[in-house]
Amino acid sequence: MNNKTLIASLALVAGIAGITPIVQAAETSSEPVAQSPTGNRDLKVNDRAPDIYQRSEKAISNWKQKGLKQPEPQSQWVQINDKYVMVMITNGTIVDIKPVER
Repeated sequence: MNNKTLIASLALVAGIAGITPIVQAAETSSEPVAQSPTGNRDLKVNDRAPDIYQRSEKAISNWKQKGLKQPEPQSQWVQINDKYVMVMITNGTIVDIKPVER
């Protein structure tokens, strides 16, 4: 084999080896990934809750049966992970936090 053929063969092999990881990285999973709305952050009173918890469909309607106090005006109780959180509907501010009783 002469030098030109050897160099061309090595360049071809190196090119294919370099493209393979790029092609593998471009493959996507068919399973959707759902991210937690809280981003796994610690919730604290006076922090802002994620916007989704300001919606009325997230409100806990049977708050009294769960041992929670009456929501303040313009607020609602919602469940975020293992906590009941009273959230202001108007601005998303967290007013109160209680652990979920198990």
